[in-house]
Amino acid sequence: MKTIIIFLSIVFLISCSNTKEMYATSCEVNAPLENLPWLKEIKINFEISASASKTQIIQFTYHNETVFLIDPCMDCADNLTTVYNCEGDKICEFGGIAGLNTCLDFDENSTNKIVLWEN
Repeated sequence: MKTIIIFLSIVFLISCSNTKEMYATSCEVNAPLENLPWLKEIKINFEISASASKTQIIQFTYHNETVFLIDPCMDCADNLTTVYNCEGDKICEFGGIAGLNTCLDFDENSTNKIVLWEN
């Protein structure tokens, strides 16, 4: 019984630690899609869009900063994907007709991928 209590205490402490880290790396909000107005608006616009295109909002850590990759048309040729920081400022863009890539190191330096929303 004592072993079970110790084990559960350790699991509880570890989970509290991870929650704190997740909170700190998510723009200091628990639910970015609900608590970041600019991101919530993008999600709502995707939801009400009449387009049949698959869309996605993905959270990453990029250069120790939480960022959000907005893909308005997954698997579409010439699609422009944009990455924003927590304030909604554009960090970089990929694709489009011009073949942009303004964050050449994104693939190598983006971690902690979390798909927040997709249709």
